[in-house]
Amino acid sequence: MDRTSWIIVGVCAALLGLNVYLGNNKKETPVTAPPAAVQQSVSPASTAAPGTSTAAEPATPGQLSVNQAMAEDKENPITLVATEEVDGKQKPFITYTFNRVGGSIGGVTLHNDIVDTQKVTDHNITINEAQNRGIGELVFNMDATQDPSYDNTVYKEVKRTADSVTLEGYDAARQLFISKTYTLHPVTDSSGKVLPGSKYIIRLTVSLLNKAPNVQDLRYLGIFAGSAYPIAKSEPKDTYTHLFYHADGSLEQEAPSHFTGGFFSTAKPRVLEGPLKDLTYAGVMSQYYATILIPQEQSAGSTVYATRQEFPLAHENNTLVPGVTLAMGIPNLAMAPNEIKTLTYDIYTGPKFNAYLRDLNLTYPAISDIMAYGWLVFLSVPMNWLLNLFHGWFGNWGVAIICMTIVVRALIWPLHKKSYLAMKRMSLVQPEMAKLKEKYPDDPQKVNMEMMKLYQKYGINPASGCVPMLIQIPIFFAFYRVLQYSAELRGQPFCLWMTDLSLPDTVGHLFGIPINILPLIMAVTMIVQMRMTPQAGERSQRIIMNLMPLMFFLFCYNFASALALYWTTQNLISIGQTALIRRLPMPVLAPSQKKKKPGFFQRMMEQQRVALEEQQRKAKGRNMRNVTPKK
Repeated sequence: MDRTSWIIVGVCAALLGLNVYLGNNKKETPVTAPPAAVQQSVSPASTAAPGTSTAAEPATPGQLSVNQAMAEDKENPITLVATEEVDGKQKPFITYTFNRVGGSIGGVTLHNDIVDTQKVTDHNITINEAQNRGIGELVFNMDATQDPSYDNTVYKEVKRTADSVTLEGYDAARQLFISKTYTLHPVTDSSGKVLPGSKYIIRLTVSLLNKAPNVQDLRYLGIFAGSAYPIAKSEPKDTYTHLFYHADGSLEQEAPSHFTGGFFSTAKPRVLEGPLKDLTYAGVMSQYYATILIPQEQSAGSTVYATRQEFPLAHENNTLVPGVTLAMGIPNLAMAPNEIKTLTYDIYTGPKFNAYLRDLNLTYPAISDIMAYGWLVFLSVPMNWLLNLFHGWFGNWGVAIICMTIVVRALIWPLHKKSYLAMKRMSLVQPEMAKLKEKYPDDPQKVNMEMMKLYQKYGINPASGCVPMLIQIPIFFAFYRVLQYSAELRGQPFCLWMTDLSLPDTVGHLFGIPINILPLIMAVTMIVQMRMTPQAGERSQRIIMNLMPLMFFLFCYNFASALALYWTTQNLISIGQTALIRRLPMPVLAPSQKKKKPGFFQRMMEQQRVALEEQQRKAKGRNMRNVTPKK
């Protein structure tokens, strides 16, 4: 390849590398362990890690023991159900199930979502299902050097309304009376309209009463945000599952592999990040779902505690998958005897709908940052917006993808036309380039120099034919990022055999290999498109371009069928645009008469030509023999 080709390939590689770097480069702030004196001032009720069983504490008169409370949860669960209107009837939308031990949300069942349309049908999504510890549970003695203590207090329901549940318990070991109220919390916009995303929000109000005769220091107390893990075996492990927190204006996130170590780092059993400035929210997420703990009023702390854990998928033969857990520290509290402190948190437990989260940004600043689109956010957000707009018009996500692709192709139509005509002019100069190679078979530098003169003579920019491809690549990866986290497409059919746009369009298996139709159609349309495009450039360039269909085919084969649908649609549109262009008058090969300021590539070619001429002049000087007679 010539220098221009290497520059183009280098730019693409740099863009991809930058995306990976920005997506994975995280900072870690060291945290000092709490002083021993402070650690000893609070007696832990349990040192068990989340998700493990603990020894039951003796029950006080009239109070259930831990084992009895856990058995009661199975027989007579405490629930709070949010409904929505469907066909004129109120139907369950979300069910919050509470743990009596810890007074927390044990699981959040989303009734309209299923795990995997192809392999695990008719199983509702339940967030935090495989975790014994609940969302909103108190976590004591958060420390980077040892496991914390989790609240083993047995709570009882003391009050209930249509949209709230109040649980109360007494922690005898710490002499704390604890009251927790969970309330469905719809959020409205400036016009009073309820925001759709707020139907996944519940407000937690925690009241602490110090019944000890002395001052209690609760600076290492936290609120548990739950756990996240792949919801099905089909979801890639250790790829989309993350813990995250938003502090000092930016989002930080880590995958379960952060705790296992690797070639460049050692394993971390736990992480305590802090002190953090302006901690606005923290939580955990899988590919399509998130739990976000958002402190209100004066409830924001400055630390987050996280660890890794293996979780069994009950709906898939208890297969173990890696996940993460997280707790957020509360503000430093020093409670005098009989003093009451109140903490308030809003908890989002639901799908990562970018449109919903974006609407919530006014109430919860930067909450939509969890979509983690990376540096392609300037493309991903508009594409997601267009998808939701067209879905609102047509009610079909496949149609929405096609309409969005039409818009994208319409925007780059002028570039596509200019690129085709430029490649046509380059193809016309191929015979003269072939003559140059025959004339200077052993001097490639001379051939390159003469080729540059030809380009300048006819006003040809060798890079202009590649511009549309260079533009389409970041658009392609921006849409790829959108699809990575688009919970909107889960379980959504398009037509015919395409029953779930978030999964490959598998119609069967051959020798254990899935047969996916849409990527095959995509590859064929890409080949047709390339055959309609004038063949220009060096042989190595043409080989690379001819390999593009294979590369995209392999990339899209086992990914969401929505991506193959997008690329197939843009191939078909490109074929139609190319057929239209071929009806236009074609350029003729004639010396350029335009006197215009040279562009970047023209200047670069001129500099390269001058450098080659200078190199050849020096080479000739070294090869000349000194025939001057000696005196």
